[in-house]
Parts: sequence; C-alpha cells; structure tokens
Amino acid sequence: MVQDSSALAPFFRAQIEKNNQYNSVWGKHYRQLVEQIQAEKPNFSEATIRQVWYERDNGVSSLMQGGMSLVEFENAQKDLLTLTRQIAEECTQENYNRVIERLIKLKADGVLNKVYRALCNRAFAAIYPSKISSVVNVNNFFSCYNYCNNHFQLGLSGEREWLARNVDLKETLNRALGDDIDPIELNMSLWHLYMYEIQDKNAIGLVGSESALQENEQEDDVISSPLPKNTILYGPPGTGKTYRTIELAVQICDPIAYSLQEGKDESEKRRELKKIYDQLIKDNRVRFITFHQSFGYEEFIEGLRAETTDDGNVKYEIKAGIFKQICEDAAFGHAGAQEMLDSALTRLQERLSEGENITLETQQGKAFQLTYKSQTNFGIFPSQSKKEDLGQGYNAYLKDIRQVYQDPRAKVHNPSYVRSILNYLINQRYLPLNTQSVASEKKENYVLIIDEINRGNISKIFGELITLIEPSKRAGEPESLSVLLPYSSTPFSVPNNLYLIGTMNTADHSLTALDTALRRRFDFEAMLPDITVLKDTVIKGIDLPRLLQTLNDRIQVLYDREHMLGHAFFIPVVQAKEDEALAFERFKRIMRNKILPLLEEYFYNDWQKIRMVLADNQKEEAPDLQFVREVKYQKKYADLFGDNGTDDLGTSFHLAAEDDNVWDNPIAWQQIYAPQKEKRRSAE
Repeated sequence: MVQDSSALAPFFRAQIEKNNQYNSVWGKHYRQLVEQIQAEKPNFSEATIRQVWYERDNGVSSLMQGGMSLVEFENAQKDLLTLTRQIAEECTQENYNRVIERLIKLKADGVLNKVYRALCNRAFAAIYPSKISSVVNVNNFFSCYNYCNNHFQLGLSGEREWLARNVDLKETLNRALGDDIDPIELNMSLWHLYMYEIQDKNAIGLVGSESALQENEQEDDVISSPLPKNTILYGPPGTGKTYRTIELAVQICDPIAYSLQEGKDESEKRRELKKIYDQLIKDNRVRFITFHQSFGYEEFIEGLRAETTDDGNVKYEIKAGIFKQICEDAAFGHAGAQEMLDSALTRLQERLSEGENITLETQQGKAFQLTYKSQTNFGIFPSQSKKEDLGQGYNAYLKDIRQVYQDPRAKVHNPSYVRSILNYLINQRYLPLNTQSVASEKKENYVLIIDEINRGNISKIFGELITLIEPSKRAGEPESLSVLLPYSSTPFSVPNNLYLIGTMNTADHSLTALDTALRRRFDFEAMLPDITVLKDTVIKGIDLPRLLQTLNDRIQVLYDREHMLGHAFFIPVVQAKEDEALAFERFKRIMRNKILPLLEEYFYNDWQKIRMVLADNQKEEAPDLQFVREVKYQKKYADLFGDNGTDDLGTSFHLAAEDDNVWDNPIAWQQIYAPQKEKRRSAE
C-alpha cells in the first residue's frame, strides 16, 4: 500500500534494526574501510586502492564476475590511484562524469578490459557514505530509489543519473531520520530493502550468493539483466503466469521503466507494466507464440513455403520462422533491421534478374558489374581484371552482406565488393544509413515468450538448435556455437541478448514428463497459489484467502499440488472489493463458471470428491447450504431390480440450479472453510 512521507522515518528505523539479523558482520567491515579511507585521504595507500578497486568483497559491496583480473589491476594501479584522488575531490555528477570518461579512455588505451562502472560506483560509495548508498548496481539502486519515491510519495525526480539520485535520496532520508542516524547503517538498510522487499517479489532467484552484499557488473556491449537467459514458469491454472511473463519481459527489455513502478499500488503497477509491454510487442522486441502438437521446425526456425505467383504458378521460398526472426533482430540490436536488409536485397535481386545493368565501384575506385547469380549470392565482374576469362565471375554472398551490415568489421569473402553493394543499397535509400552503426551501440534485449511450451514436440521444433540456446553457447560467449541451417545454408547462432520465457500449466502436463533436453537448459520458477494477493479481502463475511487456502488443502490431499487453484481467479473480486455487491457478483460467477467446472475436470465427475472439496459432505444437517446435493432413488430402482443390491444404484448427484438460493447465501460459502459453524449454532 502506498503511504505518505510521514511513514518514511518509522519504516527505515525498523529496517535498520534488522541489519544485524540479516548480516551480523557486514557493518564492521564496511565501517573499517570507510574509516581507513577518511584517515588516508588524499594520499591513499596501495592496500586501500586494492581494496576499493580489486577486492571482490571490500566491505562496501561484493562484485561477482564483474571485477578486474590481478594482472589488469596491477597494470592500472597508478591510474586507479589518480582516479581515487579525483573522486575524493567532490561528490558531484560532473566529477562522476569526468571519472567515467577517464575509465573509458583507459579501456580504449588497452589498460582496462572494461569501463567498470560498478567499481567506480563502489569507490564513490566508499568515500562518501553519507551521500552515496552501497547499492552500486545501477538497476538495483533505481529499484530502491523508485520504491521509496512511489511508496512514500516523496516527489523526487525520476530523470537524474545514478549519483545524482543517490544524493537526492540520501538527503531526503537524512532529513526524515535526523542527524542521529548512522549513514552506514542506513546504507545497509537500503540494500536489505532491495534484497528482501523488492527483489524477493520481482526476481526469479537471488542475484549471487546468500550474502547480502552481492552486486553484478554491467556489460559494456549489451544492456545487462540479472535474470536467466532461459526460464520456464510452471504451476497450476490461475497462478499468474501470464502476468509474470509481462513483468519479466519489461524487467528484461526496459529495466529503468520497470524500476519506476516499484512502490506503486499493485493495480496501478499492473496497468503501467501492461502499457510498457504492449509497446514492446509493437516494437517487435517481445514476441509471443503458443506451442501445440503440430507445431514444427519450419514454423519455428525456417522452411519452404508455397506461394502462388501472378501468372498462376507455384513457387517455393525459404521463410524464416519466429525464432529465427527474433534472433536476427536481436543480433542487430534493433527490431526490423534484418527484415529491412532482406527486403532491400530482394529488390536488388529482382532488378538484376529482370536484366537491369548495374555498375558499382569499390572504395579504391575499381568498377565492376553486378549480376544476379542465385538466391544466395551475386555475381561480380570487374571492368579490369588480370584474368582474361572471368567465367562466372566472383561471388558476393548475401550472408556476407548481412554480416557486414551487422558488424562493419566482420571478416567476409571479397569484402571490398560486399561493402560496395551495401553502400549502394544505402545510397539508393533501400536501407537507412544509421543502422550501420548498430555494432557500436549497446544492444537492446529481446524476449520470446513461448506459451504452453510443454505441449510441443521439443526435439521436432528446435532440432539441432537446442544446444545453441544454452547461455554459454550464445554468440559472443567464449564457448559460442553456430550451425548451418538446412534450407538457407546460412550460419546461425543465438545472440546473448535474447531471453526465452516459457510457460506450462502443470494441470495439463506434469513437470516430470518434460523433455530432458529442455529441463537441462532452462531455469524453472514455480508459480503457486499466493493467498497474500487476496489479503484482507472479505466479501459479505466470506474470507477469500481462507476459502482459497482450504480448497487447495483439500485438493492436495485428494489429488496433488499441481492441480491447485490459483489466486488469479479471484483478482477481479479483489479489484472490486470497495463495491461489495459487485465483488460478490463476480465471486459467485467465478466459483460457478470457472472453479466448479475445473473441479469437475480434475476429478472426472467424481462428485463425492467434489463434495469433499466444497465441504458439502459436512452439511448433512443443512442440505440447503450444499452446492452439490445427493439425490436417492432407491424406491425407483427397487421396483426394477428388487430390494437387494440396489443401494449403490439409487444415489445420484446434482449441482444446485442457477436460481437456487444457495449461490446467494454467504453462509454456504463460509461453510466451505468453516463447515461446523452452523452445526454449533444449531446446538446452541
């Protein structure tokens, strides 16, 4: 629930009291480094420089794989001392920008392998604990900042950079808490707020180890995300898998926009995330597909598609499937770039196949004639050549043109001719000029959502590409792999900025039956019913969390946990709880039209078990409160078959009619989770 700013001080005082509970040794180490720095400033010792820039866990925060190697640190030690002295001059955004510029220069000169922004942030945090928090990962800090801003209605600007936002937030917290608050304890509480309040609710798993100090360094060429590359959300129906895919997709593709939602009212947060998600879908950065039994490799990767020409003939063309399309867009880093290039190449091929003569020049001014050769390559005939007979000419392959368009530095066959063709397409305005600079920009993240992933034949759909989705086998990784596609004969790899999110309904298929190849390559997040979503929802005396918990407890005993009822069924009731009459109408409709049919499916019309789930078997003294009623026809069957052996034949079950009063009786619903209450009343 969103609170006003007066709640800020009590909240953080309570958070500070939990610091030792979360981590009893952190404060001591943190304080030692800060005191050491203040005592030495500005003549920092080698040991201090090592602690600030090299040590994975230096007392302020801990970096996992994002730190420097020992050799790298030793080579850069003098430069890092200079940088540390510069940081100590002033805690301003301008000074921070100067330090980052120096780090960029050190990388360009080959002194550093990365810019190491998180290490720079950690250095500022160590030197200025009263102004800078210990949350040195930018995205994680933005989550804290926006949570506080939205949750306590602080009115802080959301437009500023990491350091400026730190200063703003710390000033606000210091004013609210007073001078007696230890800045180190306050910084620790901010990290614990992120770790145990924000991340626990939003992330698939904790980032790093169990330590409360873990931070990730951002990559330099790809917008980073702490989430797994491949995830499957699994659970019973109604547990919020669809909403979770929306949440994850936004978190991956636009982490800043995602962090801006922290601390907002849940319904408002849902609306805003859906808006962002819809825009990502529109921009083709998020794509959605549902697997089914007949879905295959040709639809997912590539295959031949029959098309009718204008003259009535049938031709077969190689068409990319949704997975190949999004992989190509992700490799470029910008949606639609691959499609635009393919369209331009097709236009050029059509012109040449119709007999048009096109003469181009290389960058050295050497003229050559361009011809159509095949679907996969152009023919090159230089105007001047040492060879008297050029035969079929040289080749300029379409795959090489694509590669150079993606990365101008790529090594390809006949590069001068390839670049000339690409420049021609740009000059003819078939392609925009600015997309050639894609390789030098940070690549955006992309998400492919595969609904009902367990319904498809994984071996048939992925084929030989199943190995390529492993994080370590992605393009750009040390163990990267590529394969030659069977239809187009082009090399193919999965880029490291593509995320796969699958969903599976365990009521349809058990997790144990899932394809082994898929199980090894995906992280699994269980989506189970969460009654906290229904907290404090009481409609006409019906305690909704208690009702759902009781139904699921009985289903687990009579069936299993994979067939429980999800909390998402009742979200419409929660949304309308301020209008009790409307909420009750929604509740009745959900129970009758969704929950009861689902129970019929689960138990294969075994009405005895359904009655046990609804506690109808415990309402014998009040049959008017039963939803499923037992009707006996012993006399009718005895007339047909005699008196003996007809007891079992003479019982049937009927669901109460739509106009029956039981549906409108709150006591009938209450007695699902408190079936003895009416009996006790009668006894009294």
